[in-house]
Amino acid sequence: MSSLIKRLGISVVVAGALASTHATAQDTIRIGAPFELSGRFVAYGAQGKRGVEMAVDVYGGKIGNKKIEVLFRDVQSNNQAAVTAFTELTQQEKVDFVIGPIASGIVAASVPAWRQSKPLWIVPGSSSTQLEDAMKGEPLFFHTYPWAYQYHEGTAKALADAMGKGKKVAIVYSDGAYGREQLPWAKEFYTKNGFTVVATELVREGAADLNPVLQKIRLTRPDVLVGIVQTTDAIQLAKQIHVAKLNIPVLVGTAYPQLQEWAQATGEAADGWIGATTYLPGMKRAADPKLAKLFPSLNDWEADFKKRYNREPEFLDVTNYTSAMMLLVAIERAGTTDKEKVAKELATLNIQTMLGTSNFVPTPGGAVHQAFNDMVVFQRDGDKFVVLFPADAADGKLKLKK
Repeated sequence: MSSLIKRLGISVVVAGALASTHATAQDTIRIGAPFELSGRFVAYGAQGKRGVEMAVDVYGGKIGNKKIEVLFRDVQSNNQAAVTAFTELTQQEKVDFVIGPIASGIVAASVPAWRQSKPLWIVPGSSSTQLEDAMKGEPLFFHTYPWAYQYHEGTAKALADAMGKGKKVAIVYSDGAYGREQLPWAKEFYTKNGFTVVATELVREGAADLNPVLQKIRLTRPDVLVGIVQTTDAIQLAKQIHVAKLNIPVLVGTAYPQLQEWAQATGEAADGWIGATTYLPGMKRAADPKLAKLFPSLNDWEADFKKRYNREPEFLDVTNYTSAMMLLVAIERAGTTDKEKVAKELATLNIQTMLGTSNFVPTPGGAVHQAFNDMVVFQRDGDKFVVLFPADAADGKLKLKK
């Protein structure tokens, strides 16, 4: 980082949570960052904040002679708080660039507030295709996180390749937007890949006792159980499956099997779970040939992250760092803070990042700018991740739970 700073001839300025009282719009580039910094989705927001802060620090704190200032706001994992924070950032602080929030329901609640002034909005979360539909044709909306169907498309194919056709699948889904949204996609892709869906059981968000549902599933004797729930509910689900000794050979989640918080909370019950992601620790990705200081090799970026935070990075750390850094590069290349001009630069960056090439493409649902579509299917093996899919990246084979 020091060599980058020396090369650019600038000083480091750590972006604070609040705007400087003496700074003016002329000498700052202000970026709104509404994140889940408390409440049930705090694990998401903490990663978002780390990723954005690290990106600003690595960049050097300035673009030209303008200080980069990030206005973090805590949306408290609450829809109304998200609306309030988003409205404050766009209507009072007048920011033209926003990164976050992450959780699907929180992002959805922010859409009406976004429409009031339509800043350039990067969403490094929310898998909901309802969001995809709501943002159809919007040139200032950029999505850097997989959609719901991408999770199940890759996972179903990977399991079909490993297990063969004719296996039975049971699905547990939450009664919130997250579960209800993903259920049809899970049913569609598992069916297309030769599985028979033998149960679809609904659980209440925040429910303490899932045993009545699990006993229903036991009677169907599935080969695969798919849990479409948010992280906090996934902790309960994994623990109670383990205690109940359901003996289901394959347990599948969405993003949560990768999270350290989930694995620590579930203990030995986390072993063997399968998930899908765009990033796994230890994956091999080369640095961008022209912007290696900003987008280093994944191994080098992980080493820098560990030095800064004394912990392993998680996929939302990488996603938010990459999203923020792409925005900073686009602003510099545009030579202005005009959001439309920055959006044009962002849409055509074509940078090699830690998540793959930054190309934004249209989605089947009509969103204009979607990046990082290639999902990696993995299985937890103790503290390690074994890549199952795609075939050219696989470093192990599916292990069935006993």
